[in-house]
Amino acid sequence: MLLATSVGWLQPHERTCWLVERPNLLCGDARDRLHHASGPAMRYPDGWSIWAWRGVEVPRWIIEHKDRITLAAIDEQIDVQVRRCMIEIMTPERYVALGGATRIAEDETGILWRRNWLAADAWAAVEVVNATPEPDGTRRHFFVQVPANLRTAREAVAWTYGMRAEAYAQLVQRT
Repeated sequence: MLLATSVGWLQPHERTCWLVERPNLLCGDARDRLHHASGPAMRYPDGWSIWAWRGVEVPRWIIEHKDRITLAAIDEQIDVQVRRCMIEIMTPERYVALGGATRIAEDETGILWRRNWLAADAWAAVEVVNATPEPDGTRRHFFVQVPANLRTAREAVAWTYGMRAEAYAQLVQRT
C-alpha cells in the first residue's frame, strides 16, 4: 500500500511488476477530462507528455500552434474527434466565416450550418443572435455545436435546451 501511494500506476505479475512514476503535470477541465488550452495536459518527469482538448488526445501542434489550424488541415484530419477539437479551437464562428460549412436552414430562431465529409461524418452548429443588445446597441452572435442530423434552426436551438422543436416553438415569442 505504501508503494501504491508513491507511484502513478502499477501492474503486478507473478515474477515482474511494472511501475510508472506519477505525472508532474496533470490538467483537466471542469468535467475532469484531460485538457489544457496552451500546453500538455499531462507530463511525466522524463518529459513524455500528452496534449488533450476536452478529453481528446490531440497532436501537439494543434495546442501549441493554433494558427496552423486551417480549413485544409481540418479536412485532412481523419480522426473525427480530433477534427471536432480543431473546429472548436478555431471557433465555430471563424470556421463558418472562412467557408468551412454550408447554410442548411434559417428561420427566426437562427441559422443552421453543416459540413459533411462522409455519409456518417458531419459537423453542425446553430448561429443565434442574442436578444439582449450590447451596450453599443449591437446584438452578439453565438455559435453552438449541435448534432449534425438536425434539419432546422429551430430544431437545433431547441436541442440546446434539451427540448423538441414543437415545445420550444410554444415557449418563444419573437417580435
